[in-house]
Amino acid sequence: MVPMSDEKRTSVTSDLEDLERRLDEVRNRHEKAQEPDDNSGSLLGMAWRMSTELVVAVLVGTALGYGLDRFLGTQPWLLLLGIGFGFAAGIMNVLRSAEKMDAANADVPIGDDMPDDDDLDAD
Repeated sequence: MVPMSDEKRTSVTSDLEDLERRLDEVRNRHEKAQEPDDNSGSLLGMAWRMSTELVVAVLVGTALGYGLDRFLGTQPWLLLLGIGFGFAAGIMNVLRSAEKMDAANADVPIGDDMPDDDDLDAD
């Protein structure tokens, strides 16, 4: 094997350093592109959960009211009462879920506040 001159070694070393720098840039861009957007998945999941809780509560209230109406022969009064209680329970579940979501995101800044009219007049 023929020994390399100092000039060639410097050239090869700088080429390798340049290649390593470019690879690091590409890796960083690739990692940033693959970072999951935490809010989109969790917000969609929360919206799905809240709507499901409301619908299920109304359905359960309706089914209980219908069943009691059939058993007691008081049609349609307990059915209507069951629908009302199911709707109220569903709204309470949705509000409870919204409070949990607010508490979890309490430290997340929404954005800059709008300037007051007094701030604009000072300029």
